[in-house]
Amino acid sequence: MSMLPQSSPGLGRLPVCLALALVAFGATASAQARQRAASAAALLKDPGGIRLGSLVAGVSYQVGRANGGHVEATIDGWVPVASTKRSTRDGFDLTVTAGSGVAIRSTPSGAIVARVQKGTLLSKVSTRGTWVRVRRAGWVARGSLRAEPAVKPTVAQAAPPPPTRRDSVKPGSPPPVLPAATKPPGDPPADSTVSDGATVRPGAVLSITPDGKPAATLVQSAEVQVIGRTRDWTKVRFEGWVRNADLAAEAASGPRITAVMLRDQPGKYVGQTVSWRVQYLAVQEADPLRPEIPRGAPYVLARGPLPESGFTYLIVTREQAAVFRQFAPLDEVAIEAVIRAGRTKYLPTPVLELVKVVPR
Repeated sequence: MSMLPQSSPGLGRLPVCLALALVAFGATASAQARQRAASAAALLKDPGGIRLGSLVAGVSYQVGRANGGHVEATIDGWVPVASTKRSTRDGFDLTVTAGSGVAIRSTPSGAIVARVQKGTLLSKVSTRGTWVRVRRAGWVARGSLRAEPAVKPTVAQAAPPPPTRRDSVKPGSPPPVLPAATKPPGDPPADSTVSDGATVRPGAVLSITPDGKPAATLVQSAEVQVIGRTRDWTKVRFEGWVRNADLAAEAASGPRITAVMLRDQPGKYVGQTVSWRVQYLAVQEADPLRPEIPRGAPYVLARGPLPESGFTYLIVTREQAAVFRQFAPLDEVAIEAVIRAGRTKYLPTPVLELVKVVPR
């Protein structure tokens, strides 16, 4: 009496239709396992619970269970060892000690992928020098995430066999009809037709969005490129020139969030990203008088945001500190940074964390 094996047949032995279905299901499941943050949404301990930190718009996160209007999301990345301490509470390994919280980065000194507050518990994954890889699951509002575009599996089509002698064309007979060319992938759908160009009549009003407020009026006809259509509106691309004097000067416009605003309401703008111009003064190391910065971590002492004359503390990695040391004191630097604290414990000096230096 022979025994039949209890294992399932390999993918290669399954019917073709079933194998393709399994491939499609795997691709869909993989795409659904990650979603992209549409905003800097709050990461909560429980649905509607206390805040642990925040996501970063545009970053993809692993997602899990759903609970009402919330979905479980996991943050994973690297933080400086100096910004944490050991903890065994609730089964975690570390707790954040930095007074202003800490940024979680994709790699040591890499891009910021999330931010967590002081006191947040984290699981330790591994260490690398002065950096530790951590992980933490939490809950975010369902509407703050967007599904990643599913990757459609492509199935190669077999080339038609060459004609046989029986199928060959006889002299004098009409040529064979070839199948219509397949529309290449990536072509826009019918409601977003792209054309080589069109002419817009004089007096046409340009709006930023369909049914939106007027942004400009063409006083004469102009050639435009059609890049989309919806309802009775056509999206066009138009190029033109303006005088240099009509461009708003960077210095005149000033920052959207100022140091004065931070001093007046220190907690209101924490977590927001700003684009500032500052005057570099020196690279220093944090001490107990600045508990908002991890002790021993480098930071930049700067004046600004310009044209204001106050001081600013800018948390940087050691690699970023090396870049700043190449500047001369009083050099002006354009930065993009995240507000970690509107003021320190002892001084009305804002604390920011550098995202990047903006090339001039």
